[in-house]
Amino acid sequence: MARHRGNSGGNNGDGDNGRSLDGFAWLADRLAAMSPAEIAFRFEEQFKRGVSRMYQPNFERLLKAPLDPLPAIPGLADGLAELAGEEDLRRCWRQLAEQMRHGRFQSLGVSWPDRPGTPDWHIDPSTETAWPSEIYCFDVPYRYAPERGDVKFVAELNRLQYLQPMAAAAAIEDDDDLAALVVRHIDSWIAANPTFRGVNWVSGIELALRVVSLLMVTTLIGERAFSTEFRHRLHLCLAAHGYWLARFPSRFSSANNHRIAEAGALYLLGRLVPALRDGDAWAKYGKRVLEEELALQFHDDGVGAEQSPTYAAFSLEWCLLCATIGGRSGDPWHNASWHRMVQAGNHLRAITDSAGHQPRIGDDDEGRVLCSLPGPEEHVNIVLGYLSMAARRPDLAPPRLEPHLGHALFGQPRPARRTAFEYAAFPDGGYTSVRECRNGEENLWLMDHGPLGYLAIAAHGHADALAVWLHINGRPVLVDAGTFLYHSGGSWRDHFRSTIAHNTLAMVGENSSQTAGAFNWSHKAACRLLQSAEDTENWLVEAEHDGYVERFGYRHRRRLERLGDAGVQLTDSLLGEGTDEQVEIGFLVAPGLDVSHTADGWLVSEDGKRLLLIAHVGRLHGWVESALEEPKRGWHSPAFGQRIAAQRLLFTGRMGAGDEATFNLSTRF
Repeated sequence: MARHRGNSGGNNGDGDNGRSLDGFAWLADRLAAMSPAEIAFRFEEQFKRGVSRMYQPNFERLLKAPLDPLPAIPGLADGLAELAGEEDLRRCWRQLAEQMRHGRFQSLGVSWPDRPGTPDWHIDPSTETAWPSEIYCFDVPYRYAPERGDVKFVAELNRLQYLQPMAAAAAIEDDDDLAALVVRHIDSWIAANPTFRGVNWVSGIELALRVVSLLMVTTLIGERAFSTEFRHRLHLCLAAHGYWLARFPSRFSSANNHRIAEAGALYLLGRLVPALRDGDAWAKYGKRVLEEELALQFHDDGVGAEQSPTYAAFSLEWCLLCATIGGRSGDPWHNASWHRMVQAGNHLRAITDSAGHQPRIGDDDEGRVLCSLPGPEEHVNIVLGYLSMAARRPDLAPPRLEPHLGHALFGQPRPARRTAFEYAAFPDGGYTSVRECRNGEENLWLMDHGPLGYLAIAAHGHADALAVWLHINGRPVLVDAGTFLYHSGGSWRDHFRSTIAHNTLAMVGENSSQTAGAFNWSHKAACRLLQSAEDTENWLVEAEHDGYVERFGYRHRRRLERLGDAGVQLTDSLLGEGTDEQVEIGFLVAPGLDVSHTADGWLVSEDGKRLLLIAHVGRLHGWVESALEEPKRGWHSPAFGQRIAAQRLLFTGRMGAGDEATFNLSTRF
């Protein structure tokens, strides 16, 4: 398994010169995506940043006496008692606490350098170099410093989410020493991160997630572990977080999940921290923004507009947390907001297989709001469980659930069963899923016919127009390549977002949508759903996109249909007036599976068990590739920062106007 180590090729040159070139390129691409109103907003934002460099408010004046009662998330402490019987979960919490006592932290597949005592809050674990801690936060070049590593890693530690289960363990085990350790970590963070200095103040979403962690800790152990002096320092810290979030909101082309997180933190501060002078205003602002963004960031059919199930779950978790706390603290949310959250749950549930897996679509950086353990969690399932309890919709619960700290707040849901056949079309968000049980086996098919992503930059979308995914009996078979890295990814970031890395057709090796930086696109393919039919024996979905029209004169059309017991047929065609061009149609097979050529076609198997047969009808030539460095081909990222080899079955040749490439996909043996 390859892990991120050092420079991944993100700079166009060396040192400060390369960083400057990267910065100019990023600025040019971002300006090209901005409206005049956004450009005016950015100038105002820069002016405010300049003012804040020279002036900081007296945070004492942002507080009002007294500092009691401490912030408390309603229902959390009482709900924790319901988890007392979950011995496996409690054992994991104790193990985490023991690791942190010895200065050992692991997350995102990476181990931080051992450091007895409190963490080094600025070290990158992959390069073991430090991010700036004293300079003004907006001077930190986090986008263009691959020699330091990906800023995502240092951000992960500084969300303080590992303190949530540690505080839960201290409370449920009645462990005063562990509670004191949690307090020392927070005190260390406050001391090592002067207000608005260093990398840990630069991004609003990181401040927002840290606010939740601090509120969780305060609820669980505050009364038993906080001294008068520490309470004061903590309130000043929360006031600074709220001030910075309110002063620098994510707007316009940046108003994606970041805006939801920022508004969510302000809402929670306003509802839960009575000592904050501006708390009432923050709560009103936060609720207004959250309810507005629910209607914007989730399509009418429930699909998350960022075109990523994990980002949809992240935003949904924020809204569920805030709406639940609002309801318990005398500020109920509108029915329309709850309806939109249920619609989001309907979509996530529709793309969940019998084992609780969802196809990984678009970016996935393993973000979550409530944390039960620092390692990987089945986040979409967890959020579906929250929703099933909060909205009183037990049918939305996933088929499989593990005990989680969040259940202390939302309650423990029961897994829900599914019907034998479910066809779900989402025309606004652009997906059609088919879950069918045939011959004693479950198949989950999914096809993408939606937009690239959200807003002008579509930051977390991938060039996966008309891609397909397949899970068999809860086992991913035809998969997405994943994410790997963000800012430090360089050419690897480009690859994992590329059309080649997805199960669709690429013309002349080009992307269907064209990149303009690590989180931006200069040209976006537009998809159109042509027809769909819900029928157990003859379901179908057909769509096309225009991503190649300007460059090659063709629209790519794809049809996926069930032909009874004969299997599923996938047909690609080109419509237009161009010349014959080289095409490449790929199927990325999940790691651990084998692809072999037989007389009947290409067989995908696992430990000798046949899973899928792909037979091509046409003149394209097929072969298998894996783990190629140049050009990059045959890679899968199972988690952020990790890259492993995967077999990719591809078919290449020339196609022109009216040509078709047909593939018969059979799971019946």
